[in-house]
Amino acid sequence: MCNKLLLFLLTPLLLLSQDYNRGLLCFLEKDYICAREQFGNIVNDDNNQNLLNLEYAHYYLFLSALNLYHHDTEYLYDDFITQFPFSNKKENAIFFMSEYFFEKKKYKEVVNLLSELNLYKFFGNKKSVAFFYLGYSAYKIENHELAQNSFYELIVDFNSLYREDAIFYNSYILYLQKKFELALDGFESLKTTQKYSKQVPYFISKTLFNLNKYDQLVNYLNSVLNDSELDYYEDLVLLQAQSLYQLHEYDPAIAYFEEYKELKGVLTRDQLYQIGIAYYKKGLYGFSINHLNKIIANEKDSIAQYAFYYLGDSYKRIENRTEAMNAFRSASLLNMDSLIQHDAFYQFVILCYENPSPLYGAHEYLLKFLNTYPDSEYVGEIYNCLANLHLNTRNYDEAINILEESNFIDQGVKEQYQKICFHKGVQLYNDGLYEDAVTYFNKSISVGEKNQLFYDAYYWQGESYYHLNMFQDALLSYEKVYQNNDFYRKSFYSRAYCYLKIKDYQNSILAFKKAINYNKEHTVLYDAYLRIADNYFSLMEYDSSIHYYTKALNLTGLEDDYATYQKSTAFVLLGDYSDAIASFTNLINNFPSSNYLDDAIFDLGNVYILSKNFDLAVNQFTTILRSFQNSLFYSSSKLKLGLVYYMQEKDNEAIEMLESVLVEFAGTNTAEEALVIIKNIYNEMGQTSKFIELIKDIDHDYTKSELDSSMYFSAELQYVQQNYDNAISSFSSYLEYYPKGLFSLESYYYLYKSYELSGDLANAISILTNIVNETENKYTVEGLLSLGNMSYQLEKYISSEMYFSKLLNMGSSINIRKDAIMGLLESKFNLYKYNEIINDISDLVKGELFSGKEQLRVCYLKAYSLYKLNKTKESLVEFQWLINNTDGELKAESYYYSAQLLYNDQNYKESQKNIFELINDLPTYQFWVQKSLVLLSKNYIMQEDMFQAQHVLNELEKKCNNEEILSDLRLVLSNYFPSKEDSIIDNK
Repeated sequence: MCNKLLLFLLTPLLLLSQDYNRGLLCFLEKDYICAREQFGNIVNDDNNQNLLNLEYAHYYLFLSALNLYHHDTEYLYDDFITQFPFSNKKENAIFFMSEYFFEKKKYKEVVNLLSELNLYKFFGNKKSVAFFYLGYSAYKIENHELAQNSFYELIVDFNSLYREDAIFYNSYILYLQKKFELALDGFESLKTTQKYSKQVPYFISKTLFNLNKYDQLVNYLNSVLNDSELDYYEDLVLLQAQSLYQLHEYDPAIAYFEEYKELKGVLTRDQLYQIGIAYYKKGLYGFSINHLNKIIANEKDSIAQYAFYYLGDSYKRIENRTEAMNAFRSASLLNMDSLIQHDAFYQFVILCYENPSPLYGAHEYLLKFLNTYPDSEYVGEIYNCLANLHLNTRNYDEAINILEESNFIDQGVKEQYQKICFHKGVQLYNDGLYEDAVTYFNKSISVGEKNQLFYDAYYWQGESYYHLNMFQDALLSYEKVYQNNDFYRKSFYSRAYCYLKIKDYQNSILAFKKAINYNKEHTVLYDAYLRIADNYFSLMEYDSSIHYYTKALNLTGLEDDYATYQKSTAFVLLGDYSDAIASFTNLINNFPSSNYLDDAIFDLGNVYILSKNFDLAVNQFTTILRSFQNSLFYSSSKLKLGLVYYMQEKDNEAIEMLESVLVEFAGTNTAEEALVIIKNIYNEMGQTSKFIELIKDIDHDYTKSELDSSMYFSAELQYVQQNYDNAISSFSSYLEYYPKGLFSLESYYYLYKSYELSGDLANAISILTNIVNETENKYTVEGLLSLGNMSYQLEKYISSEMYFSKLLNMGSSINIRKDAIMGLLESKFNLYKYNEIINDISDLVKGELFSGKEQLRVCYLKAYSLYKLNKTKESLVEFQWLINNTDGELKAESYYYSAQLLYNDQNYKESQKNIFELINDLPTYQFWVQKSLVLLSKNYIMQEDMFQAQHVLNELEKKCNNEEILSDLRLVLSNYFPSKEDSIIDNK
């Protein structure tokens, strides 16, 4: 009985032992799936009482999962370590787990695991593997100290399989630590090893290069570069080139640089500079230019400065003087090496003097050189250059008067007169005085030889006529510009616009296409493509217009929504409804904030009607009614919905919709069209009596309509004939008889125009208000613009601000938006809303929205607003930009405010510098010159130079006639020089 009981008790243990043995056998035979199954049975058996077998089962279960790369390996490892923290298998488990993590590149986990173990307890290969895993993992997580300690254990073990690896990575760490000599020893010991023989030449070479051992490096590379199978071969070629460059052996350096270029394809800035200088040193200036001219000044460093200097000298040596000038100019603007900067500036100004350029004024830069380098060895030469300049003053008016009194006694006087009149014309042009500018350009042309200046004058004369809206005269001027002149090529853009303005679309297209050939600037190309497309559209050549709208869209710009809308419309006009639908849908989806959105939705609805997709048409017109209740297309969308319902034979829905048009838009052409459709529906239904009943209830009289039309067209004739007083009387009578007539909207419009053209802006505004306060119509945008402009002219700035703000929200074309933004900014400027101006410019003026004079005006408004808000630094930046980018009165004003800001900031020397530049460069702008002289005296006072301050004030008081300036001047005198006893100047 006892034996049976014992057998009963031992049976589970025997069975368990059998499972364990089977699992172990499977594991030893590397059948890890079987092993995992057997050990899993043991682990999951709740009746297991054999703790040792259970512990080992957990251990081998973990190892089985590890060898199978099962996702629960880490879990099984943690479970084993947690349940059996004192197991004699723990260290093996940690080792195998670290090996697993190493294969998974989880280097931080490897370091954490192996750091728990005493690796010295391992023997043989296992110890080497552990130290290598630990060292390499520490290296990868940048724990270099631990890595080097681990690699040391392998380096001193000459029997370790990982000794070479340890030497390599230890040497690389030494290299990173800039311990180049020690690193070099390690790398060199691996030269003959099978594993690293292809890699270490690069590291040896790089280390020698960093040690500046160029001779040794060249010799070494000569011995190894025959093997093109080396790792980093192209970098070895580069190191050879750079070493030879450092040794001034330029011929072989060039050869290796060129080989490297062939291998690599591209060169860095440093490499371009070095190969460029190598060619320069060998006198191969063309090759030098081909490399140095690829270095751009994104980084303002010594490489850029030296590159530009040697580039300039290379251009100069091959007689490319314009390019040399530009390169020397760039070098002179960088201050890394003062000697190079000084010589570059000298080379630049001499080239400016010898080669007149529209980019650089020789007079200005010669003076600037003297101010910058008063002790230069070249001062005498620069003074001689200044003395030889024909034009040595900008006081044009006085110079012109003197030359005219001379009766042009010789050819030299004529040439000087030609030059001065031209510059006076440009000055007036920059000040916006276009009629006066034309006068001086004519004077310049009348006496001049047919030289560069002669043709330039014609160009600027054309530009002046353009701004005066005298487009035919502008075209005649542009035609006279010499064909090899840069302005001739530039003029095609302006010519194209002239033709566009006079609706000569064919010639406009030709001119824009020539402008494209001569200009690759993104903004110009984009605009030119759009205008070509517009011209073709006006000519009804819709295929061509689509082509150019597409070219514009490929460039992308501010008018992409407009281009998409026009392109869509062109598809419609071609009958290509499928592409039209796709294009309109693209606009609606991609330009949700566009002012063309309701236009596109409405037109898309029309396209769906044409393509007989009536349900989709209904969706579009319903969208207008739901989301655009103030839209110009609101009434038309209702009409279209009625028409679609009629075409779908939904007569009752059609009648309901069309009758709502009769009620909501009574007396309009839209209502007339609705009535016609209703009549057709009732006729087709055989219910003519219902139509008769309907028209009894509405104010509709066909005879009355004819009288309405007759009276309107009579009034319109008076307007067309420019009889504005009669037009005012006739349109007023029409509106009195027919306040809601068929042409009431048009009558209000022409009545306002008649008042405006008669100079009665107050009545024009009153009438125009009726138009823009109605639901959006065809005159709303133009009306808002006119209301804004007229209110501004009448100095009603609150009203003009309101109208321009509304216009901004409604205007669809880029030009309307620009007008709205400018009007809004100008209105707020006159209302002293300086903070709002700054915010509006930041929010509304994006990218290249404005150019030319508009850009300058926006910058001025920003600069002055910042000035009034006492934001000195920001305002100074803007005024300095204006100084650098303008001429004429705006430049003079900018000089003054820059000087005032510098004075406020107690930077008196810089303030004086700006004042003197204003006085010397722009002497004819007496208002700003005299204001600056008062400011100059304040500068002197702050520097305790009372003599100079009082002298300036007293001399100015004798000459000044401006009461504002005199008041300021006398206030300074009374504050600082209150009595004659204080005076140190004899005022006799």
